[in-house]
Amino acid sequence: MSKRVVLEKTVEKVGNYYEAVHVAAKRARSLYEQDSYTFGVDIHGEKHKKTVIALLEITEGKICPKRD
Repeated sequence: MSKRVVLEKTVEKVGNYYEAVHVAAKRARSLYEQDSYTFGVDIHGEKHKKTVIALLEITEGKICPKRD
């Protein structure tokens, strides 16, 4: 059902662990606001938890933190 996401790849995209967790939590919250179900469907049609979907989006480069 849900797959593991290698956090190191996510950290490489974002910069550090703190910011990776912050961006993923913010994205997961917005996914939960759109749809309150625990599981969501990613772009490949697979069911995952919303936190996993958020991490996958960051790893794939679809979500980026705002830089000052």
